[in-house]
Amino acid sequence: MRRLTTLARVLLVDWLRNREAVFFALIFPLLLLVIFSSVFAGGPTEFGLGVQNNDVDADGEPTALSEAFVTTLEDAPPLGVGQIDPDTSLSKEDSIEEVTGYNRVLVIPDGFDQRVRAASARVRMEIIEDSIDQFGGEIPQQQRQEIENALGGFEETGTDSGSVGIVLLTVPDDEGAGAVESILESVVARFNDRSVGIEEPPVVVSAKQRGAANFGAADYFLPAFIVAMILINGVMTVPSAVAEFKRDGTLKRLAASPLRKSEWILANVVQQSILAVAITGVMILVAWVLFGVTAVPGPFALGLILLGAVAFTSLGMTVGGIVQDPGSAISLGGAIALPLMFVSGIFWELDLMPPTLQTVAELSPVTHFHRSLRQLLIVDSTSGVAPTAALLAILSVLFTFGAVLTTSWQDF
Repeated sequence: MRRLTTLARVLLVDWLRNREAVFFALIFPLLLLVIFSSVFAGGPTEFGLGVQNNDVDADGEPTALSEAFVTTLEDAPPLGVGQIDPDTSLSKEDSIEEVTGYNRVLVIPDGFDQRVRAASARVRMEIIEDSIDQFGGEIPQQQRQEIENALGGFEETGTDSGSVGIVLLTVPDDEGAGAVESILESVVARFNDRSVGIEEPPVVVSAKQRGAANFGAADYFLPAFIVAMILINGVMTVPSAVAEFKRDGTLKRLAASPLRKSEWILANVVQQSILAVAITGVMILVAWVLFGVTAVPGPFALGLILLGAVAFTSLGMTVGGIVQDPGSAISLGGAIALPLMFVSGIFWELDLMPPTLQTVAELSPVTHFHRSLRQLLIVDSTSGVAPTAALLAILSVLFTFGAVLTTSWQDF
């Protein structure tokens, strides 16, 4: 045991001297944490939208309904609406950004007010006709005839009551165009309801958040970056360190000492477990200072972090035992770690991935590691954590046994 602890301490000191290991295990996850949290903690996303209202009167003032529609757009929180002069020519659609300063412009056509009123009257008439068809037997004949005469008079006016087309101009590389179109469809649907007299639609959607309200973006990203740190450090930097020990003859000299192979492997596992807890503490401290996170690992979360560190360090030791060159070890470790990291829903929700990749993700231990750690830190629940802990424990045993088999050693 004394040799084990001494070797673990020596390995920690050696790790601190390895700039590459420090960068990938500590600096890289911290950079990702700061970048992602800064991007997504800055409040709701706002989409800039230029609006050109061409429906104006003789004095150049917007008509009542076109102005009401623009006001509805301005009240939609995700949209940052700016007015564009009706005299601005938008005939060259590929130069709208240069002409207006916006990469998406909504054009309200001339005659918007008049056509909306006509279309609204047509819809109301259709509603009345449908009501008469359904409840005609309950309406007195004379009153029913008066209604039908009035409707017939409206139809004889020949008013153009077709739908009013508004045009959204975008540029080819506008990645937010789809989101803006969805927002506009929602705004237009609400405007259409109100134009025909529906103030309270039959069905409404209300959103309710579950979980602690004081959690921010950094809190939700924290479990992801803890998992990423453990994965990268265990599967990328550990194999490189083991391969480097092989190349410079250190491993051969250690094999010639009274040190056993199992002690060497366990010392590396102990070292990486200590590093995992220490780096987790550093990440939480940085996230607390910069973003005010409140998600702090408890005993169960720390236990899960230790199991993850043991499992992926053992995997890294197995990879390091196979490869001789440090550069090849990093490449092989990256070929294992990066796909696991990006397919496991660490940086985006699994629902955004194709069904095939979602199936693959469910087979990845990283998926369950991240999901359980998030469950402990964010939801404050142990639901589903026990199977993950059992899985990591089994992988720890299997990978440690694999490390023993792949590591070249001569016992004396």
